[in-house]
Amino acid sequence: MSAAPNISPMQVAERLLTVAGEIAVMPQVVYKIVETLRSETTSAADLEREISVDPGFSAKVLQQANSAYYALPRPVRSVKEAVTLLGFKQVRFIAMQAGVFDFFVGKNDKDSLRRRQWWRHALDTAQANLILAKGNKTVQADIAYTAGLFHSLGRTLLCRNSAPKYDKVEFLMEKGAPAWQAEQAVFGCHHGHVVIAAAQAWRFPDDLSQCLDYLEPAFPGEPGAEARANLYVAHLIATFVQKGAVPNMTSELLFPSWVYEVLAVEPEKMGELVVVTLRKLIETVKHQ
Repeated sequence: MSAAPNISPMQVAERLLTVAGEIAVMPQVVYKIVETLRSETTSAADLEREISVDPGFSAKVLQQANSAYYALPRPVRSVKEAVTLLGFKQVRFIAMQAGVFDFFVGKNDKDSLRRRQWWRHALDTAQANLILAKGNKTVQADIAYTAGLFHSLGRTLLCRNSAPKYDKVEFLMEKGAPAWQAEQAVFGCHHGHVVIAAAQAWRFPDDLSQCLDYLEPAFPGEPGAEARANLYVAHLIATFVQKGAVPNMTSELLFPSWVYEVLAVEPEKMGELVVVTLRKLIETVKHQ
């Protein structure tokens, strides 16, 4: 029997999404909203029309508008009003968050538990990435938050492809293997490959897709390099919060050398930045 041809991790990820087609599709209303906002000629009426076909998403937009503008003399009662108040970027932001959440709902208690943990980590990473972006101005705030939200989506896509296989991944992780390494050993690709393949399938904007390749080293000046480095830092900060651990900033380098080079920051300064972001994130989580 002839040997199987060599297949790259990205090819494995693309095949995984193709074979299990249902996991490669964003909820239709979210996809339509993102597509509508991609056009420079989109009007508020166009956006209102796409939102209004989905009662659940309409409710999310109205809820967000009313919570954001609580001082208004009367509640926001229509999608049209909500779109006008929130603006296009915020509506896309809500659409992305709503769409991603659907992927973190498990089919049984075990699946739901680990996916809830992944969802919490995604939210914390998104918030940390937003804090970092506002502090160093390396990436737009809305892109930073969305990238953080999506960065580990590949985990739930792998799990939806085969929950028993992901049980094997977690067994390897318990033995000390990093998540990406365990995933690659079991599936032939890791969650970073899968989310990049999904971003391509969903035709995400380039500036968002470039951020998601955060597990691969970037070089100064490379498109999206700073955003990827930011996301790597945010991911690790969220991991600290999840584990309830505070890193020792003076004993060792926290990040690979490419992160420091891309962000042009010394380890000591990076340590200070991590501590500040960590404190802000913990404070934010407390009030949620």
